[in-house]
Amino acid sequence: MNKRWLVAAMRGCLLLGLVLGILTSPARGQDWDRWFRVSWGPEANGKTPTARIEGSVHNDSPYRVTDVELAVEGLSADQHPVGQRFVWALGDIAPGSESSFVTEAMPGAVTYRITVISFDIVSVEPPR
Repeated sequence: MNKRWLVAAMRGCLLLGLVLGILTSPARGQDWDRWFRVSWGPEANGKTPTARIEGSVHNDSPYRVTDVELAVEGLSADQHPVGQRFVWALGDIAPGSESSFVTEAMPGAVTYRITVISFDIVSVEPPR
C-alpha cells in the first residue's frame, strides 16, 4: 500500500511540474495574432531630439503575461524592409489590458510592421 501511495504522489508531482513548466516557459515562434493587438504612431514632436514611435500591446488572451518582446520592422514606401529592432513592452499585461513600448524611428521607414515574438505566461486569470 505504501508503494502505491508513493507512485501516485510521484505521478502527481510530475504532472504538476509539467503543467507549471508549460505555463512558465516562454512562448516563442507561434502566431499570436488572436492573443495580441499592436498599435503604434509617431511620438508627438518635440518630446525628444530623436524621432521615435510609440505603441501599445493589447492582451486579448486569458493569461496575465510578462516579458512581451516585439519585432519592429521598418518598411520603405514600396514596402521593402529598411531595418529591424527588438523592443519590450513595459511590465505585466493582464487579460483585456494593454502596455506600451517606445523605439527610435528607423531612417527610410515610412511605416512599420510590429509583431509579438515572445512572452511569458504569469497566470491564468478569471474572465471579467
